[in-house]
Amino acid sequence: MTTATATYPSSGHLLATLRELFGTWFSARTPIPARPLTRFEEAEQLRAMANDLLSSDPAFAQDLYAAADRHELA
Repeated sequence: MTTATATYPSSGHLLATLRELFGTWFSARTPIPARPLTRFEEAEQLRAMANDLLSSDPAFAQDLYAAADRHELA
């Protein structure tokens, strides 16, 4: 009479497989750090804010436009 024995993967192989599965899953969810903005891009964001405020507070919008120009040229 022969007895059948179940074969299980070694614990090292199982842990390596789980580490690979979870490592891939977690690495896919890791956010990629954003690159720093250039002075031009920062100034353009400030100008966009000024555009939004132009109708409600034109004096402040003009100050923002001037600040954007100074920042871009600095």
